Amino acid sequence: MSPSIAPKPRVFSLEPLHSEALALARERFDLVLPGEHGFERWRQEAEGLMARNAVVTREDVEVLAKSRLRYISKQGVGVDNFDLDALKAAGIPLMNTPGVNARAVAELALGLILDVARQCTAIDRKIRAGVAVTKKDGWAGQTLEGKTMGIVGGGNIGFLVAKMFHAAFDAPIILYDPFIDDEALRKWQGAIRGDGAFRLVDALDRLLEQADIISLHVPLTKSTENLIADREIRLMKRSAILVNTARGGIIHEGDLAIALAENRIFGAGLDAFVNEPPSLEAYPELCREDRVVMTPHIGAATEAAQQDTCRSMVEHLVEAFEGKTLRDRVC
Repeated sequence: MSPSIAPKPRVFSLEPLHSEALALARERFDLVLPGEHGFERWRQEAEGLMARNAVVTREDVEVLAKSRLRYISKQGVGVDNFDLDALKAAGIPLMNTPGVNARAVAELALGLILDVARQCTAIDRKIRAGVAVTKKDGWAGQTLEGKTMGIVGGGNIGFLVAKMFHAAFDAPIILYDPFIDDEALRKWQGAIRGDGAFRLVDALDRLLEQADIISLHVPLTKSTENLIADREIRLMKRSAILVNTARGGIIHEGDLAIALAENRIFGAGLDAFVNEPPSLEAYPELCREDRVVMTPHIGAATEAAQQDTCRSMVEHLVEAFEGKTLRDRVC
């Protein structure tokens, strides 16, 4: 008599999966995707749950807590689409995939900095609109060589932005991260070498006053919501470039629009918004500004990054059901 085979865990993915990750998930799970039979019962039947941007509310968690759910795995780093307090109260483990898409997001941050500094998108818009763009003095961009980069948040993405910007432009780096540990700090100090090349500051205000480029790399939490508002913008240099590839809500968007209209900073590169995707209807003031470049939260939107983060999400769940220690557990 052959031994019985344990049934596969019933896992629901709230969004489609990349082809490579899909093959692994089909092999290891009783997988249900959006549009497939029975998907509407994900709250009642899921033993495992996978998501990228889908919102999981307190009401969802209340149903999940009474059902069969054991684990949630999230593609990417940010977890503000989950009600974390509800998950913690219910004792439902949530894992994410930090570091996997860091290079893709860091590269976009650098692209936004370069675009704003040289006003490439603004000039391109004029040309496409039939405007003769010939006078160099009408488009005075910025040279980035030697400019001071301020990094807010010393995680994987912030580290890569700093490392690449320092190497490319011989730029000194200022870091503000009140939670950085000794091991991470040594990594920064080892990667960014040279006399005065790296400084850790203990106050955000000091970074804002001294940096030429300010790049945000923090999660959206109660303490980081509107972290950059009117008061903070007034501390920046008039030549400052502000970049956000993290989460919408970290910058007070109304205050930023006013500051740009009043030429209180040079410009901004934005990949994260309160209202996503950004639109002319949602952001008419920002859309009027030539020195603002906006992208619809595409930091991780490369083929390689999507493949790698999606597979990592599935692998985290596979390991969890195998009884291994939960990797990258958020709660």
